[in-house]
Amino acid sequence: MERPVKDGILYVQHCRFGKRFWRKMRAQLFAASPSGVARMEKFDVRDDGTALEQTSLRRCARRVIRLSDCVSVGPAGTESCPKATAAFYLTTTEKSYLLASEQRDEWITQLCQLAFQGAKETTQSSSRTQPSPAVPMEENSLYSSWQDLTEFPVLVVRTDAATRCGLHGHYLLSALPQSLTLKDPQSRQPLLTWPYPFLRKFGQDQTVFSFEAGRRSDSGEGTFTFSTPRAPELCRAVSAAIACQQQGKDAPDPRLFCAPDPQPPAQGLKPQPWGPGAEEPQPSPPLG
Repeated sequence: MERPVKDGILYVQHCRFGKRFWRKMRAQLFAASPSGVARMEKFDVRDDGTALEQTSLRRCARRVIRLSDCVSVGPAGTESCPKATAAFYLTTTEKSYLLASEQRDEWITQLCQLAFQGAKETTQSSSRTQPSPAVPMEENSLYSSWQDLTEFPVLVVRTDAATRCGLHGHYLLSALPQSLTLKDPQSRQPLLTWPYPFLRKFGQDQTVFSFEAGRRSDSGEGTFTFSTPRAPELCRAVSAAIACQQQGKDAPDPRLFCAPDPQPPAQGLKPQPWGPGAEEPQPSPPLG
């Protein structure tokens, strides 16, 4: 019988009708073994923290997150967490979770070891089978591919525009050099595209990114809001791409995405023409 590497209480943030709330869960971390893959299992608990009856667990109350699908893990910003807890995020190829725990650092350490240690060991074993290069080299822990910097897992927050377009659940939002593109998380096929000249405003607030589309966009005019723990990075990627279009460059410098958050413009700033018949996208004040 498998024994969990870590077992404890976690709080998972949910969003319903634009309102956020925390749900108490019991979570267990399992390492990869002949009996199963590396994973996190979480299931409902009573208010006193005790598990539900085994019969309830057999009725699919248990939820599994495969750690092989994990993309990133790390501490989250200041959040209105439950008492005596701290927030952290867990992003997979399918979904982004915002969690809170009294032992945040321990959970992050264990998740990173289970999710990324296997890939590291595979790389080391393959390097041992090949001749050593003439020049000693080290892995760059800061390396990120272009896709890592411009593609963000998001959760749609209900708005009139999102409802009109039939958007709900989880997607991938890509800040491409020419446009914002919403993709299916499984097939990665584009679903909606917003060219930057057709964005009136955009902005972010901690874990929320929002923009106002103009009437010339495929979706029609309206406000679209997405929940993601990487909201500041997404906002910087959009700002960098727009700046490059204004300067006539093909693609933004990835280093721009790591710059400090841009200062919000003064209140009452009105959009000015950005091109022939275009609506200039401008960073909006932080969403409150």
